[in-house]
Amino acid sequence: MPIAGTGLFTAGFADSGLGIVGARYLGDRVYIAGGIIDANADRYNWGDLGAGDFYKAVELGVKIAPLTEKAGFSKVLLWHTDARKDGQPINAMTGESGWGFSILAEQELTHDGRLVLLGRYGRSFDKAATYDQQAGVHLLYYDPFDRMGDDVVGTAFNWIDSAFEGTRDEYNWETFYRFPLLPDVDTTLSYQAVFDPAFETSSDFSSVFSLRLTTSF
Repeated sequence: MPIAGTGLFTAGFADSGLGIVGARYLGDRVYIAGGIIDANADRYNWGDLGAGDFYKAVELGVKIAPLTEKAGFSKVLLWHTDARKDGQPINAMTGESGWGFSILAEQELTHDGRLVLLGRYGRSFDKAATYDQQAGVHLLYYDPFDRMGDDVVGTAFNWIDSAFEGTRDEYNWETFYRFPLLPDVDTTLSYQAVFDPAFETSSDFSSVFSLRLTTSF
């Protein structure tokens, strides 16, 4: 499945593992956060903190022009990662050392906060992340049928520039509908049209249909 619409894979994130993250809120509209995580993290073991390889990041979040209390933060992220000791890719990392940045702009377009526009761009250097560049524009409309209150319909257009040799620029358009199936379970129906798949050069177009269940606890 294409991942351009589900995560920022120019950020070189380490896998699930040990680390520490902290945030300082400067009022209701500004925060700064930072973290350091084991670059050798692996969700199937305890990683290797003793190797001294780390993923470090700092993020600034600002609500630029909020129209409601639920307005989201626009964010700037700066990160650096050491190479993994095995040199192998995992999660959004290629296994190499490097750095990068990303920008996410989020803005409510209506005074009830239901229509939201997002734009994002990420850039990685030294081939440290899965994508060298990634950009996207997303339009979200919450409570589209004036009934549930917790559902949202969205559409997005994404572009990626892969860090791996032999791949190509990929474009995709996605539309989805997310709604609560149970009190703690969200269901997402999604369709993605993928043009020039980056990692499948034998095909110029693919369609992806998905059903995703998400729970919080």
